[in-house]
Amino acid sequence: MNFLDKLERKYGKYAIKNLMLYILAGNAFVFLFYYVTQGRILPLIVFDFDAVMHGQIWRIFTFLFIPNTFSLLWFVFSAFLYYSIGMQLEHTWGVFKFNFYYLSGAVLTMIATTLFGGYGSTLYINLSLFLAYATLFPNVQFLIYFIIPVKVKYLAWLNVAFLLYNFFMSGVATKALIIISLLNYLLFFGIPLLRGRSTHTQRNFNKQKRELPKGPGETIKVAFHRCRVCGKTELTDPDMEFRYCSKCNGNFEYCMDHIKDHEHVN
Repeated sequence: MNFLDKLERKYGKYAIKNLMLYILAGNAFVFLFYYVTQGRILPLIVFDFDAVMHGQIWRIFTFLFIPNTFSLLWFVFSAFLYYSIGMQLEHTWGVFKFNFYYLSGAVLTMIATTLFGGYGSTLYINLSLFLAYATLFPNVQFLIYFIIPVKVKYLAWLNVAFLLYNFFMSGVATKALIIISLLNYLLFFGIPLLRGRSTHTQRNFNKQKRELPKGPGETIKVAFHRCRVCGKTELTDPDMEFRYCSKCNGNFEYCMDHIKDHEHVN
């Protein structure tokens, strides 16, 4: 996404490092004061466009600090989960791109609630974070109830099922919120797949196909992934995972041994 690279070069110095840590610290503050004020704090900090237009500007930011749950057990669990996810995405994408991903989801959420009613919620922003993590690291295992190992890609499908259920069972406002607040996911993963990475993979496929010898009855196996540094493919190492580097100027793929340790292409 060249436009993000240009934005990063121009505005990257303003990006907030450890953004997820600040979000979760705000969640903890609101969680505490929710019980201290017996819930009276929430009407003062939710996003409400009319209230913002009457001078309550803080609502643009404070709604991001409202937890998705006020159960202590689930709050602690979700805090650890999204801290891990957020920090990993920030490390993988870089500070600016992670800021852009999260905050663009927040802006889209505010637009949806302004146009279709309701109050801003970070529920679907957090779900888009989880989907992004599952897309980049599908085979990472989570321990459900600290016992049952489940790959994150399967949990992502459960999230998708939850979104579809909410979409079909809810009103127009929730439908719009689900669609609009997940546009950042499509921006990061849908557009590069359709415009850049697919063409890079296809070029790699065609190149390898031309180079392979063809004989009668011979089965041709072509690698779709190749590390730019070591040349490793999923054929030479079936257990290896491959990722595109968001900091390289172009669509360059690396194995997990080199995704964090290579010279970026400018």
